[in-house]
Amino acid sequence: MKKFTIIPLLLIAFAGIMNISQLNAQESAEPTFTDFLAQFPKASLPYTMTAEDLQQQIQPKPATKVNRLGWDYYSFLPELERSAQYSNMPVYPEPVAVFETRGYYAVLYNLARGLSKGTKTYSITVYDLDGGYIGTQFVAGINNKEITTLRIEENLMATVEVLKIEKEGMRRFDKQTIDLLVPGNPDQLGWSDNSKPGTLDSSTIARSK
Repeated sequence: MKKFTIIPLLLIAFAGIMNISQLNAQESAEPTFTDFLAQFPKASLPYTMTAEDLQQQIQPKPATKVNRLGWDYYSFLPELERSAQYSNMPVYPEPVAVFETRGYYAVLYNLARGLSKGTKTYSITVYDLDGGYIGTQFVAGINNKEITTLRIEENLMATVEVLKIEKEGMRRFDKQTIDLLVPGNPDQLGWSDNSKPGTLDSSTIARSK
């Protein structure tokens, strides 16, 4: 009788070990590109971030849990590592939106460097439908000196405009159209007093026709 009692117990113990092994395997599995996209709320194009929208982002609010991207998804944003080489302030990306077009995915997020208050830095990273990385662009933000507003069209052309914050109020400083399907500039735009608002480079002109 003892032999018949031992066998079921061994089977139960073996099943328990298998379940634990399967759970550990699931936990250690690397996230997929689909998992990464699921971290971002879906949004449609065209998409805008106005000066009013950005100012509301830095208004004091009741304490709530901030939705930050899990560190295991950082590998899908290769510019984070490059960015870390230029500052000792850690980044905590905050997912804002994901857009899907006929040929691309684009994710919008706040870089949230150092958890600094009163500052937002929004970037867009674009991929092909298979998750292949195309490029990252700085597209919007706010600090104590300027506001960069954003409008993204359905063809992934973005219009960004800088408003300088002065004692008298806000002054329109410059405006550019950016092709989000080129590698671009992941850092905050370096505007020049000599730049001409609305000036397009050759690649932008070709895409905008």
